[in-house]
Parts: sequence; C-alpha cells; structure tokens
Amino acid sequence: MLKRIVWLVASAAMVLGQSEPCNGHVELCARPYNNVSFACTHNSYSSPPPNALLVLNQENSIEQQLNDGIRAFMLDVVRNKPVATDGTSNIFNTIASWFSHAKNADDPLESVHLCHESCLLIDKGPLVDSLTVIREFMDANPREIITFIIENVSGFSPTDLQPSFEQSGIASYAFAPEFAPESSHSGYKWPTLNELIAQNTRLVVFMDDKADVTLVPYILPEWEYVVEIPYANVNPVTEFPCNQDRPYDGVPRDLVVMNHFVYNRATLAGKNIDTPISAKQVEEHAYNSLDSLDKHWQTCRSVWGNRVLNFVTLDFYNIGDGGIFKLVDQINGVST
Repeated sequence: MLKRIVWLVASAAMVLGQSEPCNGHVELCARPYNNVSFACTHNSYSSPPPNALLVLNQENSIEQQLNDGIRAFMLDVVRNKPVATDGTSNIFNTIASWFSHAKNADDPLESVHLCHESCLLIDKGPLVDSLTVIREFMDANPREIITFIIENVSGFSPTDLQPSFEQSGIASYAFAPEFAPESSHSGYKWPTLNELIAQNTRLVVFMDDKADVTLVPYILPEWEYVVEIPYANVNPVTEFPCNQDRPYDGVPRDLVVMNHFVYNRATLAGKNIDTPISAKQVEEHAYNSLDSLDKHWQTCRSVWGNRVLNFVTLDFYNIGDGGIFKLVDQINGVST
C-alpha cells in the first residue's frame, strides 16, 4: 500500500511539472508504453568476437548498443550441453568442446546461453552474464526503459530462465502487468513511461514460446501482446513488406515489431538456407539508411495507419547514417 501511495505521489508530481526525460525525451513520459517506438537490434548478442562468422548480426557488444541508444534487444536462449565425459565422445563432441562454455547442464545459470540456433555456431556465454551488463546500465540510468524479445529456441520453461534474472539482479526491474490476457489480444491499459519509471519496473520482457505468467509473472507471452511483420527478407530487397506475419491469425495486437533486416539465401537439396548478410552488404545496399527505413515506415503506414511501430529492428544498426535513431525519433514525433 505504501509503495502504491509513493508511486501515485511521484506520478502526480511528474505530470504537473515534467522536467526529466523518459528514454531521452520529456515528450515521451506521459505516453503509454505501447505508444512509444524503441530502437531494437536483431540477435543483439551476435557480435564479435569471434570475427568473420557468417552468423554475426551486430558489430557492437550489448554494452555498446546500450550506450548508443538501443533500448530493445532480441535474444535467443539455447541449452548449452557439455561434452560427454563417459567415454562416448566422438569427433563431433570434440569439436563441440572447443566452443562449449557449459559446465553443468543441470544448472540453469550454466545451461541457459545466448546462442544462434546452436551454441556450435556462436556462443556468447550464459544469459546471466549479459543480463548483468544490462542491469548495471539500468542502475546507472534510472530513466531508461528496456525491452527484451526472447526467442526460446530450446523450449525452456520460464522457471529455467528465472535464476538468470534473479542472479543478475535485473528481475527487480521487471514489469509484471496487472491485466490478464483477453480474447481480443489488444486494448490493454499499458502504463506510461513515467509510471514504469515511478514504479521502477523499467524492464518489459516478452518470450515467443512457453511463457507462463503463473510461473514467472514478468516473462510475458509475446504473441499475446505483439505482432511481427515479415523477417525472412531475402537480399536484394527493393521494398520491405509490412503485413502481419506472426502470429498468423491476422488479429492485431498492441505492439508491432518492424523487422528491417535481410538474409542471404542459398538452396540446398530443395531447402532454403538463410544466413545474415554482412555489414559490408548492409552498407552497399544502404539498408540501414534513413531513406530506406523511412520508405519502409511509409509502407507500414499504408497497412497500419497511424499506429506506432514499437520496435524498429536492425542488423548492424551502427552501419549507415544513424537511420534507426532518426526514424524512431520521427515515429515518436520528437527532435533528433
């Protein structure tokens, strides 16, 4: 009760005389979370080292992304299995051991890693390590709202992820909504950025599969609240689409992910194999320029009207003219 009173007093004070910014702009403070656009990175963890891997999506670390202004992060969680120690190791397991960080597959802090499909491709270590970096940023920047969009590659229970959130300390910032899922999948009363800051629940977490708020109330089911436009855009792209892709039911949700990244596609034995394009290709095609992003936004406006595109999502966000930050400011109607 006391916490609620403190929050009400703080919220009233901020509304009456807002002087401190929310996510960098005073104008955003009174807006509901679902009416704000955020700069987002695709496979945020997928950065060097090592260099020159075909699965890299970013050049900068998560720490640098935060410092640059990225406020939403797409993270893939994969079970990293240690190499067999029972004498059954083969050449595959030997190779796996070169890359594996796992020590105890039964310990969620050790087994839940940030990897790209498989930890053999790229392994950025335990989830808890990256969460600690982000929590430290949130400690130092108390007026910033952060969002996670988690792809649950290994089908973890949310209780498997919970220890990483708790151990890193970031769980204390996590938003757990009071509203329950509804059949309409939309029209929820999201708090304003001011309210999230006043309550110090500045981290919003979505997960695409097996989220269960009865188990972990702050890991929210993505498809209850979020739609994504197509992500499998194949190089070269002349016009990015903006129709609703996932979920496939065609029913709008409160939040929209604008996927603006591109894959190279090869076909082997009739199967498409998509790999991220390189930073050089992004630069050559100017995919991350404000001009390219603005054209995509205009396409989306013809589909979604005046709805806010909440998560503008790029690979190699730092390549180009800072288009991601300029477009987010345009969508939010604030000065760059």
